Amino acid sequence: MEETKKTLKLGKKKMIALIVAIVLIISIIITMFAIFGKKKINGELGNLSNMGLACSGDGAVFYNKYEEGIVKVKGFEEFQITNETAYGINVVGDDVYFLSVGDTSNIAIKKVKTNGNELKTIKNIKTSISKIYVVDNSIYYATNELQDGIAKMNLDGTNERVITASEIADFEVIDGKIYFTNKAGTMYKMNTSGTELEKIDLDFTITEFQIKDDYIYYYSETSKNLCKVKDDGTNAQVVSEYVNSSTFNITKNKIYFFDAKAKKIASVNLDGGNYKEIVGVTTNNTKINVIDDTIYYLDASKKESQIYQMYRIKTNGGSTKNIEY
Repeated sequence: MEETKKTLKLGKKKMIALIVAIVLIISIIITMFAIFGKKKINGELGNLSNMGLACSGDGAVFYNKYEEGIVKVKGFEEFQITNETAYGINVVGDDVYFLSVGDTSNIAIKKVKTNGNELKTIKNIKTSISKIYVVDNSIYYATNELQDGIAKMNLDGTNERVITASEIADFEVIDGKIYFTNKAGTMYKMNTSGTELEKIDLDFTITEFQIKDDYIYYYSETSKNLCKVKDDGTNAQVVSEYVNSSTFNITKNKIYFFDAKAKKIASVNLDGGNYKEIVGVTTNNTKINVIDDTIYYLDASKKESQIYQMYRIKTNGGSTKNIEY
């Protein structure tokens, strides 16, 4: 009988230890997801600063087949889920949020299921910036309707409010903060409720920018290269002299950019070195969206009815499945 009691006690101890271990593992997984999932804004860092023409989510890639709608890519299959040009694509769960631009008086925030069902307009807006951020059950966008500033609303379009009043040149929502610049090139940061507004004191102006690891990356029109500065205004430095245009995309481990002199899309390491040409473009501008090992970019259209169309290539310069128009 005593031996049985000892065995039961040992069994209970092992069970308790197992339960504690499982709880700890689950807590670690949740913490890691909260940290790393949050930093990976809707899949990619710099895409929304490049018109948000591509995004990953729900086990697939969604890209704007320029001027023809959103295409879903899963494995080797592709199918179209909308028939209208989309900007600022965000994939959240099984919903795709995007900006649809008919003309300057017909701009709408819309959403559609990732299978193409239930297309609906959330709200018609007035904005000059082709990006939205869908974060923590809210949609953030720049507005120039009744009051210039950054607006925030619920996912269903209710409870819309302007959380900061300013003529917005660019903005980014990341890690519970909103960074923005005004038309004068002055930079600010605040929390996502619009409080704790703080001016970032700089000796220079910034208009368009991207944030990574508490650094503000921007193209300097004065020195004609890519620079960065800490988000407290310190440690300003040149990142790369190779970058000679304002079209760039900061990713987790590379910087992809439009080399305006060579008319090519190229890359450098995050320290600014190891320049590599990837693909030539025939236009004087492009937009660069990066999903994993594939670049989606704009170049001259082969159709007379439009100026640009979407192309793609591997980040190492290798070919990938062509986008057929």
